[in-house]
Amino acid sequence: MTALSLGSLPNELILQILYYLDIPELLALSRTSRSLRFLAFDPHLHVLRLKYSLSSLAHLLPLRPSLQTLQPPTSNIYLSRTRLAARRLHWALVCIRLSRSLQRRPKLSTLVAANILPKECCRVDRRSGDFVWGGGGLVERKRQLERERLKEGLRVWLERKAREIRARRKDSNAGVGVLVWKFSRKMKVSGPSERRETAEWERRPKREKVGGLKRFWEGLGSTGLASG
Repeated sequence: MTALSLGSLPNELILQILYYLDIPELLALSRTSRSLRFLAFDPHLHVLRLKYSLSSLAHLLPLRPSLQTLQPPTSNIYLSRTRLAARRLHWALVCIRLSRSLQRRPKLSTLVAANILPKECCRVDRRSGDFVWGGGGLVERKRQLERERLKEGLRVWLERKAREIRARRKDSNAGVGVLVWKFSRKMKVSGPSERRETAEWERRPKREKVGGLKRFWEGLGSTGLASG
């Protein structure tokens, strides 16, 4: 049994399928082959689609929301010309207030003198001699602190490695007597613990003794059961 493809179907059936597609889908389908392009641009298909749109539009228009529900303050979907003009006027007033507030703000030199703003955030202008905003000062100060912290860590690590290398060289340059002394010291440290383990092992009961006790108690139990 061979599988059916879209091209093997009759044109009437393909038009019935294309009837349920939207315009963007029909355009995408028309780019696949010549036959589908011819069917996608068929006038009869679009006449049927137009009739269906008119019938569905007549059914959906009574269900649309009223204009009052789309306007502010309920919703901002529909804005009238009066609302748009009021918004533009409000934005203009906000800009005017902001510009006036910016003019009344204190200077950077006043903020720096009052310790409100750190000096690292500002730089001195060469022409006017006044403080101007320079936000890169904080970033540069942070980078400088990170570099100093990294240098300090490397210095500590190098000092520790140098001490280890000096200790190794000192041990390698030492004579045989020093090495023997260190080895004997290690043996003295580990000697008592080893002797303690040996004494504990000797105090443990022997295997033959344990086996004899086991047989004794098993025999005693069997005689007790027999007498009972």
